[in-house]
Amino acid sequence: MEDYQAKAKALSTAKALAIAAYGESVAAFRYRHLAEKTTNEIQRHVFSEMADEEHGHHLAVRALIDRTFPGSDFVLGAADKDLVIVGPRTFDLQTPEAYQSALGMIQESERRTGRFYAELADSVDAADLKAMFREMADECFEHAERLATIPGEFMPKA
Repeated sequence: MEDYQAKAKALSTAKALAIAAYGESVAAFRYRHLAEKTTNEIQRHVFSEMADEEHGHHLAVRALIDRTFPGSDFVLGAADKDLVIVGPRTFDLQTPEAYQSALGMIQESERRTGRFYAELADSVDAADLKAMFREMADECFEHAERLATIPGEFMPKA
């Protein structure tokens, strides 16, 4: 736990934002993937809604990077990505068991990303960034809880 805190707090703001943009991009992709793979209308709606929200977060973080750190560019390594993502980018969703496994990894990614944002909110000085990171942390934790309550059985498309 302390190692995670130390890693998150040691990041420059520019690199932290690059990691945040990556995490939001992966989250949007994963939710869109889930929406496209289910025949359950309720799940499709929920996952599409969450994908749109995450895509909006990605665009907002990218715009902040472009405005605040023009010309910045980072190559993110596995250790950087592990600060916000659990598991592979895509999942095999052919069985209910595979779906449950994927959902568990996505929930854990939401929790991990929420923790990442909370650590950043505690470590930055700028009030606007502190508020943004705190709000994004709260939304990640809400997503993790919401995933546990999505109704219905996952029915993969043939």
